Amino acid sequence: ASHAYSLGIRSKGDGLIQKSTWSNIFHNRFYLGETWLKKGDVPTKGNHPPLIDEFTFYKVQEVLREHDNYKRRTQHHKYLLRGLLFSNDANSGCWSETHPSKDISYYRSSAKLNGRCVFYNTKHIEAQLPDFFKKITISKVAGKRLMRDLNNWFSNQMDANGDLKKAEARLLKLEKMEKNLQQLMMEDEISMSAFKEHRIRIAAERADLKNTTNMLSQRQHLVKADFEVALQIATEMDSLYDKGGFDDRRLLCEAVIKRLNIENGTIVNMELNTPFALIASRAEGSGSVQSGGASWI
Repeated sequence: ASHAYSLGIRSKGDGLIQKSTWSNIFHNRFYLGETWLKKGDVPTKGNHPPLIDEFTFYKVQEVLREHDNYKRRTQHHKYLLRGLLFSNDANSGCWSETHPSKDISYYRSSAKLNGRCVFYNTKHIEAQLPDFFKKITISKVAGKRLMRDLNNWFSNQMDANGDLKKAEARLLKLEKMEKNLQQLMMEDEISMSAFKEHRIRIAAERADLKNTTNMLSQRQHLVKADFEVALQIATEMDSLYDKGGFDDRRLLCEAVIKRLNIENGTIVNMELNTPFALIASRAEGSGSVQSGGASWI
């Protein structure tokens, strides 16, 4: 509420938008393109386009549930795949729930199949993760080969970056313009006031262009660094998962996995986050992913 206020997003009375209003917004299925006649009705597809994708909506629901005080008091199970599972059976995202009285924890589809939600036992689903990470772990040799390939690829990207090239070319041109301007002033071809005016314009444009080139170069460097870290992780994923505690494993899942699709209680395919998706696709083409890897991409 405070952050929105600082951005100029205010209530009708020009004040903070209350927490209860934000709660209604975050829970409102209208943003999914759905509607209903009255509270308690089953949401149905509306005539308006969705404002947010379904998977993101359910990730938000997981965050809201995690911050619910009652749930925090009663939830004893930690979920490795919270917010990452998608049910192919019900064609929806999954929520995670614990029933302390029954000592049961499960992932539950947010939509219903034949009038009922689909339940997946957390122990059964999470027991599949060691094999999952083994299948997408690449060998050290493949990692070194991919590092060379990625370095070459980023070098080519930098050379081919049109914006960066244009900005650098314009900087060189401005340097020549400034030298010519100085020469004209020394030869009394232009007045001192005209010289100062043109020099100020050149200095302003040069400062703007330097910021642009620094930003582009830094962005490329950071992206490259991300891929280098991801590549190192990709060679050790199975070991990192086996030796890690819950927090380490959860962090690994969040870093690597964008979405896991589950069907009949089995993880059937996945989407990886950007660095790992590129590494996996290139590793798959070189045959360096361990056996079974291709079927997971």
